[in-house]
Amino acid sequence: MAHARVPPKMQVIHATAPTCWWSWGYEALFNRLPMVYGDQIEIHTVTGCVYEDVNDYFKHYQLDEPALKTWAEEARGIMGVPIKTDYRRADMPKSAFPATLAALAASRQGPAKGARFYRALLRRFVVEGQDVTRDDVLLQAAQEAGLDSKRFQTDYSDKESLVKAYKEQMHAMHGFPVGFFNVAVTDGGRLTVLVEHAFDPSEVERALDWVSGGRLQKRQPTDIAGYLREHGPAPAVEIARAFGLSPEQATQRLVALEKGGEARMVTLAGAPHWQSAR
Repeated sequence: MAHARVPPKMQVIHATAPTCWWSWGYEALFNRLPMVYGDQIEIHTVTGCVYEDVNDYFKHYQLDEPALKTWAEEARGIMGVPIKTDYRRADMPKSAFPATLAALAASRQGPAKGARFYRALLRRFVVEGQDVTRDDVLLQAAQEAGLDSKRFQTDYSDKESLVKAYKEQMHAMHGFPVGFFNVAVTDGGRLTVLVEHAFDPSEVERALDWVSGGRLQKRQPTDIAGYLREHGPAPAVEIARAFGLSPEQATQRLVALEKGGEARMVTLAGAPHWQSAR
């Protein structure tokens, strides 16, 4: 008896890092996709590292502090989200690799808490300008994410195992040419689309619709208060993108949540962000 072939799930593949400003710009996309498509798609990300030696980083990209500020300002303009731009070389961690290992350690407590910890690190570095390789900052992020702090410290101390996991996840990408600034959408075989600077989720959704032949069902997310509880502080533009709203509509709804006691505004990177008041 012949069995009907079940089409493979669409896959979205991306590389990220807890000290990469592009990753902060992509938060709206990767938080929106599960709300819209549910388990119809699979999201695969690898946790990479921006640099392992800050001096080599500056040398490789031919940077000095003014050039880095210019680059950060250009990235802010491309992404459209507020970020820190006045980086001081002396304040940057000598290696960003400890933050990558910390993110992998946190993921051992489950995908949800791991993602929450990762975002807490990402926001602290890219938006707030904190050194996310310091033990006290890592523990603050762990508490924000609801991690078991003692278990996190134990997992984070197992550097040999974490480095092995880091290398294994890189090998698992099967040669897809993805980096911090682009996204791959694939049917797992015949078709793959690469989208660069896809900070507007509609670009990846169009790719998913095309690669899947239009067979994916889409839902419209509405629970902004729940989003803030789950993900922490977010600018209005992230909310607009995650919920398919205009920036004006997103701001109006956030202000309404604030008036209703469900959200409160904080200023980060010189710009308003909203977080859950509960």
